[in-house]
Amino acid sequence: MDRRYLTAVTPLPNHVLQVDFVSGSRLLLDMKPYLDKIRFRPLTDARVWNSAVTNGIFVRFGDVELSHDEILSMAEQEH
Repeated sequence: MDRRYLTAVTPLPNHVLQVDFVSGSRLLLDMKPYLDKIRFRPLTDARVWNSAVTNGIFVRFGDVELSHDEILSMAEQEH
């Protein structure tokens, strides 16, 4: 079974990630609070940040990978 949750990702200025879901919903995820973590430090490089792609399940920025579940979890933690 081929499951897809994401239709598109767009890296926006100021480290905001636009995530479009198959449901038609759109999420704007502020990634700035995560950039000091070792795992996400590569995203401070504009070339890496702007390389965001999705296969429908994961978002990849070079070697940095996020699952759709993780994206939703991060969004729930935002205030």
